[in-house]
Amino acid sequence: MKKFITPLIVLIAALILINYGASIWHDRYDLTQDQRYTISPVATNLAERIESTMLIDVFLEGELPSEFRKLRSETKQLLEEYAAINENVKFNFVNPTEDENPENVALITEQLGKFGIKPAMATINQGGKSTQVVVFPWAIMVYQGKTTAIPLLKTVARATMEERVNSSIQQLEYQFADGMSKVINEKTKTIAIFEDSGELPDLKIQDFRKTLQQYYKVAPFGFEFIINNDSLPKQNVLDRINSFDLIIEPKPTVAFSDAKNYILDQYLMNGGKMLLAVDPITMETDSLSNEERKGYALARELNMDQLLFRYGLRLNNGIVKDERAGGLALATGQGRNTQYQAFDWPYFPISKSESDHPITKNLEEVKFEYTGTIDTLKNGIHKTILLSTSPDSQIKILPASVSLSELDQPIDPLATKAGEQPLAVLAEGNFTSAFKNRIKPFKLPNHIDEGTHSAIVLIADGDVMKNQVYAGKAQELGYDMRTGALYGNKEFLMNTVNYLLDDTGLIQLRSKNITIPFLDAKRSYDERTKWQLINVLLPLIAVGLLGFVFHYFRKRTYSI
Repeated sequence: MKKFITPLIVLIAALILINYGASIWHDRYDLTQDQRYTISPVATNLAERIESTMLIDVFLEGELPSEFRKLRSETKQLLEEYAAINENVKFNFVNPTEDENPENVALITEQLGKFGIKPAMATINQGGKSTQVVVFPWAIMVYQGKTTAIPLLKTVARATMEERVNSSIQQLEYQFADGMSKVINEKTKTIAIFEDSGELPDLKIQDFRKTLQQYYKVAPFGFEFIINNDSLPKQNVLDRINSFDLIIEPKPTVAFSDAKNYILDQYLMNGGKMLLAVDPITMETDSLSNEERKGYALARELNMDQLLFRYGLRLNNGIVKDERAGGLALATGQGRNTQYQAFDWPYFPISKSESDHPITKNLEEVKFEYTGTIDTLKNGIHKTILLSTSPDSQIKILPASVSLSELDQPIDPLATKAGEQPLAVLAEGNFTSAFKNRIKPFKLPNHIDEGTHSAIVLIADGDVMKNQVYAGKAQELGYDMRTGALYGNKEFLMNTVNYLLDDTGLIQLRSKNITIPFLDAKRSYDERTKWQLINVLLPLIAVGLLGFVFHYFRKRTYSI
């Protein structure tokens, strides 16, 4: 008997020592092919900078569809990785609608709405039956008195729930790192939004501006008023604008003065970054509200051609008509029976990039309205086409008629030979001044002909930045109230700004690819009996075989 006790004691002691050692010295290994559980250096650095308790409440608890259970599982594993990096990271999974009292649920929903948290409808399929449930795919992060809401589910136009969840899981690390960045980092970068050349009013860019203010210091800038003030030295104007890291031009409608072009040129030569959403076309949907249901798209003169040409860019004289298009809501019926119905409107092209560039990778569809196109010219500046039309697009030379009767007319295949046309282009490098060897509007003591490294993003449609307005309130950028579709306009613009001003490397996290396998719902239901039998009988058979083998050898040993 003693010969069995001694090894047993040694085994128990060894297990205790191994467990004690593992509690002190341990490491984590990611053996997955896509390295989904490996936290990037940027996110690791953010987690290591957490100095006190960071509390994260995740609203993915309770009865959930299989897709959301997968999202919850991936979220939990990611937060465990963050907690392993820094023990100050604490997280809980809670069910905000656990209380069955409808009044309490309504109160909680209202309180969450103050943080911008909106519920989503999901479907639980079980036994051939479908049940609608309300879920809150969000998390709230609290750190040192700062609170931020983190969206866990992306809204993807024309995508299944599995595709949405898969896209969301790819962005999980970025979303939490982005939230950490908001509550940890101080705002250091500055942005000027121009508002003096007939740009979009503040209410129509309010959602974009408020989103920018979560990361950067944002200020309006009345450029033409300052530049035309004779009492203010022009060098002081340039010094003022040089204090901004980025300038944004949201759909100017009044031609730029030569003085403004010159200041913008010298701003670029000094390393400034520019995001220009320039609309070279005068055309709005309201123009179709007449008996003929017809309007005319006209060229808009902005006096920017020479400036852009020297930078290797050109706005073309034409309007895009594309087979891949967004919806235009039109009223059908009369009187009380009037309803809005969405029709694919070829003048609202939809663009989705398949490139691996950080700005557009994993980006959802971006909606344009009455947009032009861009030419890229060879001049030594590196250019990247961020978004373009589909191959089945037509360019109509301006002026051009635009009629609702075109809803029923397919695009002429012979008119689509131009193929994909650029709608948004990134140009970066060391630019040459557009005023080199030219007469200047005024004299600057520190004029520069060859600039330092800088970048421009040119978009051939100002409406990309425009949010819709309802009852005097700005709606989310990219959301179409009439059709209910949510496009990736805000994500595209924020990616662009992050790229131009990136000092943390968070933009690289969007490039992470993770493929999540999902069950085939139909096949799993059809074969449920087979797999239930396998799961029940196979373990019993295995235990029975082990018992038989054990009994056989034990009987053989002690029978001698």
